[in-house]
Amino acid sequence: MAQSQSQQDQDGLLDTLLQSYSTASASGSVKGPGIGPEKKKEYGYKDFEAVLESTPIFMKETPKDGETNDVLEALRTLVFEGEGDEVATNFKNHGNELHLQKSYSEAVKAYTSGLDSNPKDLKLKITLLNNRAQSNLLLKNHKSVLKDVGTIIALYTTEKWDSDKPLIKAMYRVSNSLIALERWKEALDVITRAKKEIQDGKIVGEDISLWDGLEDKVQKGQKRDEDRMKRIRKEQVTKGLLERAINQRGLINVKTSNPPDNSPPVHFDPSEYKEDQWEESISIDTPLIFPVFLLYPQYGQSDFITSFQENTSFLDQLNVMFPQSPSKVEIPPAEWDEKKEYYVDNLVIYVETSQKRLLKVGKELTLREIIRKAKRDQNEKDRVEKDGIVLKDGLMSFVVLPKGEVEKRWIEEFKKSRDGK
Repeated sequence: MAQSQSQQDQDGLLDTLLQSYSTASASGSVKGPGIGPEKKKEYGYKDFEAVLESTPIFMKETPKDGETNDVLEALRTLVFEGEGDEVATNFKNHGNELHLQKSYSEAVKAYTSGLDSNPKDLKLKITLLNNRAQSNLLLKNHKSVLKDVGTIIALYTTEKWDSDKPLIKAMYRVSNSLIALERWKEALDVITRAKKEIQDGKIVGEDISLWDGLEDKVQKGQKRDEDRMKRIRKEQVTKGLLERAINQRGLINVKTSNPPDNSPPVHFDPSEYKEDQWEESISIDTPLIFPVFLLYPQYGQSDFITSFQENTSFLDQLNVMFPQSPSKVEIPPAEWDEKKEYYVDNLVIYVETSQKRLLKVGKELTLREIIRKAKRDQNEKDRVEKDGIVLKDGLMSFVVLPKGEVEKRWIEEFKKSRDGK
């Protein structure tokens, strides 16, 4: 049966041929038209290993008359030399019993002992390899499956067979292992070849729906890989854009050694771009969503806004958190607000910049406008350092106070602390 397969990512599929054999010798002759007996050549384990590593799992075609192939010459030697068929058969039967008992590791040992007996019968060798591959498949020793099936495929090129069913079994097992190893391209190649053999009527009684199921697994696996690669690419691209967007806005990005746990990251607003066209629709000007702390130092309290879209204002946020005024209490006062001073019309907001400037925030301004107003570019001539609102571990913090005496006292304390007085 002629086979074909591109030589790619072999991962040692054929790096060991019947690894139980420490050495093998080739003798006899191979004849083609007008060619006489060849000189006897000796083959050892290293010879097999070197040649097999450069041999694809499926040969594109068997050698034509008059051509030679070191792998096939060595395989013919193994096929026609040796003894131990009876011993090997006993080990095969014992392995089958162990396999039925689900003692797969012991079954592998039995089949290996059968191969170590150096059986002369090629069909028996293939059966032992096939059975060992099945046990290793159930043990999830997928690379061992690939090695045994690779050997079966190579042995199948040594002569013509009246049935390819053992080979199809081997291909089914190797397909499962290739799928488990997520080697989708190779798995699909094996499945496609097997289905063609079945559809061409060369294999009788084989359920093609089993192969359809494997093909479906491969296609789903490929789709998962494609989606994962797209996701990784999106994460990498958007991460770079996000860093540029933060810098362009003038925020001072600070990372500490102990960031808060489970804090939502700064991200582009997904409602502002098309998911299926994200590369074309996301830019540094796409609105950002920030996690923001509102601090109430008068009572040692705080609120955490997980998703503050930068094109919304503090007024938008406060209106759903506090009463509008003492007479409009659709929103109940905060439990900690002992004096009932925290209502929207009575609140002021401050923010501290990286260079310790204290800025009063207009409630009606959007977060993006506030960030822009706080931005200060570096000016070496006037010895002015770059400044802006601090984005600490992805978080911004603002102080919320009631107007009047509480506000005045807090500002005085802030300045004293800042100035070291």
